[in-house]
Amino acid sequence: MIETIMLIVVIFVLSGVFWYSFFYQKEKKLLNRLQRMLDCAIDGELERTEISEEKYSALENSMKQYIDSSFLAKKNQQEQKEVIQKLISDIAHQTLTPISNLKVYGEILSEVSNENQEEIATILEQTEKLDFLIQSLVKLSRMESGIIAVHPEDTAIAQMFASVQQQFNVKAMEKDISLSLFDTDLHAMCDAKWTVEALGNIVDNAIKYTSCGGNVQIKVEQYSFFVKIDIIDDGIGIEKEEIPKIFGRFYRSLSVADQPGVGIGLFLAREIIQAQKGYIKVISKRGKGSTFSVFLPIAKKE
Repeated sequence: MIETIMLIVVIFVLSGVFWYSFFYQKEKKLLNRLQRMLDCAIDGELERTEISEEKYSALENSMKQYIDSSFLAKKNQQEQKEVIQKLISDIAHQTLTPISNLKVYGEILSEVSNENQEEIATILEQTEKLDFLIQSLVKLSRMESGIIAVHPEDTAIAQMFASVQQQFNVKAMEKDISLSLFDTDLHAMCDAKWTVEALGNIVDNAIKYTSCGGNVQIKVEQYSFFVKIDIIDDGIGIEKEEIPKIFGRFYRSLSVADQPGVGIGLFLAREIIQAQKGYIKVISKRGKGSTFSVFLPIAKKE
């Protein structure tokens, strides 16, 4: 009797071990297939192989359907993006001549006629605004498509400061704003041309939203891994809840609706800085001015 019970127990244990091993191996194979599927998806090389319709493969089937859907959505998104980018480039090309003609004829009218000067000035201002918008859209489109890429290299901050000062001196003087750029011998790892573009967009806003007789300062400080460039103004400032929104494409606060602009400068600035593995921080208070801090990777010493 005892021998029979022992035999049954042994058979039961061996059966359990067998079925555990069977299902363990089957689950292991399934997990390995899922892992290979995910690895291929990550590499963009998912094979369209048939998968068993048995109940045990339901998870595998669901995973494949999800990945297939993700691939299709990504492909459609990329195609739509390319269409939009091509459309923007076409619009920019087609509007180049009309915008140039508007500028030329507007300037001629301004010089030869003493009448309707206010209307002519408005036409010229709106033409400049349209030109800026189109050129900004083209830059964004080309950056996002990879046609234009940043090429970071060891760059003297003073060199970029000189470019910014040359670009905005006149605009600052027209508003009697003191534009101060502090001397520095620090270097950063960045693309000088594109970084000047980003800094220029921030400085342009600082001057625009600072009252006549105000101050705009640009200073630099070195950290362990980054160089921080502060653009400080004593202008109108930004509401706390609006700070996360100001880098959105085409975002413009209702409080500055009377000021010229299209809401793309800060978006472009952030894209340029992030493309160089940097970032931007903002500290501001309504009526107390703003500080935009641009962090760029420090140049590696030889």
